[in-house]
Amino acid sequence: MNAKTLREHLDRLDAALKEPASLCVYGSAAVMLMGEEDRFSLDVDVAGPYSVANQRALVAAAEQAGLPVNPAEDFPSDHIEWIGPDRLCLAAPSPENSVPLWQGSRLRVFTLSPADLVASRLIRYDPTDQADIQFLVIHGRLRFEDIVRAVDRLPAPFRNDALVRENLENLQRDLKRWLS
Repeated sequence: MNAKTLREHLDRLDAALKEPASLCVYGSAAVMLMGEEDRFSLDVDVAGPYSVANQRALVAAAEQAGLPVNPAEDFPSDHIEWIGPDRLCLAAPSPENSVPLWQGSRLRVFTLSPADLVASRLIRYDPTDQADIQFLVIHGRLRFEDIVRAVDRLPAPFRNDALVRENLENLQRDLKRWLS
């Protein structure tokens, strides 16, 4: 899906929901809804612990909308990945770092600040992550210090993770190149 298709999925999901839901998205879906129209992805990453929804109702509505939740790993089409607390490398939302992205009749979609989204990508830092980070840094006018503070807000298992810290150093090096 691209940004246009994602918004169409959200329209269908909103129409299929029978009760309100608030989803915290991150990853590619957040970047697409923040304006990266050319970005493609098969999944919408939803931070389960930060979202408010009747999960049975959400799963049923998502199926009806053609956007299944947590299908088999080899599922070849658009879907929702509901990420639980053990795998969630993302700071908790607060009034200061929540960013509304999309609003329907029953569905509200939000994400976190660009700095928090960058910090969440440091667990992998592959070429796709780097492209999204570059978009977020440029459009969010982020400084390295903003990202360091965001890393310090990550959940405990991730904030001091050796790979996250190594990739933070890699990002510092790459920022010099991207912003020159």
